[in-house]
Amino acid sequence: MIEGLVLFDMASVIALLFVVLIGLPHGAFDGAIANHLGAGRSFATAAKFIASYCAAAGLVIAIWIAFPSVTLALFLIISMIHFGRGDASAKSGPAFMIQVLLHGGLPIFGIIYFQQSSVIPLFDALTNGASDLAISVSKIMVPFLGLMAGLYGLMAFRDASLRARFAEFILLAMAFAILPPLVSFALYFCIIHTSRHMRRIWHVLASTSSPRGLYRQAAGFTLASWLVGGAAFLWLEPGNLDVALLQVVFIGLAALTVPHMILVDGFFAKGQRHQTE
Repeated sequence: MIEGLVLFDMASVIALLFVVLIGLPHGAFDGAIANHLGAGRSFATAAKFIASYCAAAGLVIAIWIAFPSVTLALFLIISMIHFGRGDASAKSGPAFMIQVLLHGGLPIFGIIYFQQSSVIPLFDALTNGASDLAISVSKIMVPFLGLMAGLYGLMAFRDASLRARFAEFILLAMAFAILPPLVSFALYFCIIHTSRHMRRIWHVLASTSSPRGLYRQAAGFTLASWLVGGAAFLWLEPGNLDVALLQVVFIGLAALTVPHMILVDGFFAKGQRHQTE
């Protein structure tokens, strides 16, 4: 039975709580980003944004329930792209593409590679035992990423501007090889990804809105996501406490990542490029 395969230690439970309490709320500023892009011009436009955002999240959940194996594999790939774009220090060209692939791929496929025996039960719990596709995708990606890492090292040797991020890449790889998978992911997601995302958007949002207003709006979206997640947890919990927590956190994360990525990596990034041209 799938539920019997997952039993978290205290470090993993704390890691999941950090994802919920620190990592997930960074997406709560999506409302402020939407306002910055014009969604707050009227009640109708604000309602349209919220409805579209919720519809996209709900669609992801529905697809995950219907096709968990394929959805997990796709989620890993889009997460790699989203994380990599946030971590890349290069702005364009081959260096940018390599950084997107490696900095985004390491916290996804690197953790799977280093901790596969611990990851498979987690993936089984998320896919009703159908983790083979996600693991197969990882086995394809890891050798490719290894080759790219060698090229990245050569580029960093020649280009001093790449060395700090390359050193970060090596240190994270070492940490991911040692730490449990959920602890590794929480370390990356809460400290590196969330902090970089906030630094990237804060000065833009603060130029048109007061910090108090931004925090108040983010608190509202955060509370709403916690309430929905809490209701889902209570609904799933009778099966297994650890599996329910895992499913709520990561299926919920997938549901929020898709509209978040469309907004941040699509509309917001496009708007910033237009302002700098």
